[in-house]
Amino acid sequence: MNEKTMDYYEILGVSKGCSQDEIKKGYRKMALKYHPDKNQGDADAEAHFKEVSEAYEALSDPQKREMYDRYGKEGAFAGAGGPGGPQGFGSMEDALRTFMGAFGGGGGGGGESIFDSLFGGGGAQGGAYARQGASKKASIRISFEEAAKGVEKELAVTRLMQCGTCSGRGAASPSGVKTCPQCQGQGQVYQTRGFFSMSSACPQCHGEGKVVTDPCTDCRGQGRVRDKQHVKVHIPAGVDSGMRLKMSGYGDEGEGGGYPGDLYVFINVDSHPIFEREGDNLLLDLPIGFSEAALGVKKEIPTLAEACRLTIPDGTQSGKVFRVRGKGFPNVHGRGKGDLLVRAVVETPTHLTESQKMMLKEFGDTEGVENLPHKKSFMEKIKGFFSES
Repeated sequence: MNEKTMDYYEILGVSKGCSQDEIKKGYRKMALKYHPDKNQGDADAEAHFKEVSEAYEALSDPQKREMYDRYGKEGAFAGAGGPGGPQGFGSMEDALRTFMGAFGGGGGGGGESIFDSLFGGGGAQGGAYARQGASKKASIRISFEEAAKGVEKELAVTRLMQCGTCSGRGAASPSGVKTCPQCQGQGQVYQTRGFFSMSSACPQCHGEGKVVTDPCTDCRGQGRVRDKQHVKVHIPAGVDSGMRLKMSGYGDEGEGGGYPGDLYVFINVDSHPIFEREGDNLLLDLPIGFSEAALGVKKEIPTLAEACRLTIPDGTQSGKVFRVRGKGFPNVHGRGKGDLLVRAVVETPTHLTESQKMMLKEFGDTEGVENLPHKKSFMEKIKGFFSES
């Protein structure tokens, strides 16, 4: 673009009376369009990138902008001079430095960093960074009845806590914390290779922007110490093995003012001697005798709360399931209770006396097909297998 006709407002695509926010938005749009990383080997794009950086350098500063509006480019960079002075914006490194600043990666800019804008990544802001503490895992075993009623348990958890001696500073005294000499407190260092500029956490202070010169003797400069803490865990009614409870903030303390991690408690429920669980339903196998199944009987059956009475009708077959509503497991989300499913298991008598054998034989002689519907159906199905050839 010709020096005499170059207008900073036109370069950024904004009007002369626009706000500072509009100037920044215009610069970001044009800088991303002509950035060397997106236009590798394009000399025109490089020239445009320098121009938009120069325009932003002048118009983003209210004093420079006022001088530019009055006297043009020479007025904006008179005296202090911009990068390269009135003869031009200077090197590509100057332009990239302005770019980093406008995108929060260096001085003079706010908002997200260049890598947030281009690649969606996260990074430190303002030098020192806050990092969330690590989450912890623990397991707890409870009885079947405790899972049904809910229970409060206590866990011993070892976690990183803020050092009480130095209040998390990591230094024996406030004067023992100094600004990092390598990054000058920014927490990041910048490298430029050709047209590509990148930032990374400072290797000396690990992104914190400060270094400890007089370490605390208790935490050895880490700001955190391992400590065992007893935590009460409220386990709601209806939990089952494999479920996980999240206790926010009970993990390791964060660094640099970051949030603490979480504690994840995994539940293991002991089995029950007579009940099985299927979702929110309870399963119970109820053994009954041959005569009880044939004649019918009333039975007292156990539940998780109190016993209830169940009527077994005459002619009940083995495997018949009876449903007792509302006597199952409570739903962990508070959606009522499941049912108790009672399965009748008819036992064939064993160790019969001679008298019992005689009575059963006499009874068997009186049985007909109408007494044994399943047997009758089966015999009709297999008739063809025994037909005469």
